[in-house]
Amino acid sequence: MKTEEILHDRVAELIAAASNGTVTTQQASDASSNLLEKGFTSLSFLQLIDAVENEFGLYIDLEEDTTFLGSVDGIVGFIRAQQAQ
Repeated sequence: MKTEEILHDRVAELIAAASNGTVTTQQASDASSNLLEKGFTSLSFLQLIDAVENEFGLYIDLEEDTTFLGSVDGIVGFIRAQQAQ
């Protein structure tokens, strides 16, 4: 499995965990809709932000544009961009 696929799968797992089962890893991986459309709540987003920050050693500034949090691909892109800096 490629590194990108592993990262994608891990982010999907974090999303499922943050949603307490409302969103499955398979649903999270589906790029056809965003997490809000899948029933993600504001509390789920806060739990996801915390999980991503802890897992990848990153900081997500809530004062900045956070639309990337709406999908696995957006989050993976954010992680990649932060790791490249």
